[in-house]
Amino acid sequence: MKKEFGTNISIPIKGLTQGEHSFVYLLDQCFFDQFGSQDIREAQIEAGLKLEKQSSWIRMDVALKGAVVRSCDRCLGDITIPVTYNAPLMVKFAKMVGEEESDEIIILDPTASEVDLTQYLYDSVCISLPLQSLHPAGQCDPEMEQKISELTINK
Repeated sequence: MKKEFGTNISIPIKGLTQGEHSFVYLLDQCFFDQFGSQDIREAQIEAGLKLEKQSSWIRMDVALKGAVVRSCDRCLGDITIPVTYNAPLMVKFAKMVGEEESDEIIILDPTASEVDLTQYLYDSVCISLPLQSLHPAGQCDPEMEQKISELTINK
C-alpha cells in the first residue's frame, strides 16, 4: 500500500502487474482548490483504492473517509461534515468507439499508460455531501439566530 498526496490522482497502469494492488491518497484543500470549489473550505479525506488488474479490465473498490468544513446554511458558521463513500469502479480497455462510459465504468484505450481518477474522486466526495448543511438545533451562532428571529415574520 502506497500513501500519496497530490492534486492530480493518476494510477500508472502500464507498469502495473496483473493481480491485486492498493493505493491510498490524501485529499486536502489543495485538491479541492484546483476545481474552484468555494463550498468546501477545509478538507481532510483519505481515498483508498483497492484494485484488481487483468489484461482487459481493472476492478476498483473506492473508499473515501474523512471530513470537510463548509458553511452552515442557517448561520453561515463553519460546520464539519463527515465524508464516507464506498463504490466499485470498472476500467475497461477497448478500442471500439461504441462502448459507453457510466458512473461505474471508465473506458480507456488499451495503449493508455495511466487512469486519471482526479475528477471521479472530486465528484464522489461532492455527491456524498448532504444537500443542506445545518448545525444541530441550538448549535448555530447565537448572534445569527437572534438576527434570523428578528427578521422572521410570524403569521
